[in-house]
Parts: sequence; structure tokens; C-alpha cells
Amino acid sequence: MYLYRLVFLLILSIYVFSPVIMDWWIDPGSSWYRPYLIWLFIIGLSYWLEQRRDKHEL
Repeated sequence: MYLYRLVFLLILSIYVFSPVIMDWWIDPGSSWYRPYLIWLFIIGLSYWLEQRRDKHEL
């Protein structure tokens, strides 16, 4: 049940903060690698969350 709350919180936060994130993401004066850093953070966070889960939760 904990996973469903986490997914709900993630979807809600994406919905609320998506306009701000998109403006920051496509800023013309930003670095070319900024989107890649964001994706690296998301992949790293998901890997870390999977490692924290107990093997018996599968």
C-alpha cells in the first residue's frame, strides 16, 4: 500500500509543478546538458528506491 501513496504523490507533484519545471527546462540560456541531469536524477532516485525495498515485497 505504501507504493500507491508514493505514486499518487509523484503524479500530484508533477501535475502541480509541471509548468515551472517546463519553463526551467526549456530556458534558452540554460546548459545543453540540463535535461540529461534531470533524467539522471530521476533514474538514480528510482534505482535507490528499488534497492530500499525488501526482497519479500515482490
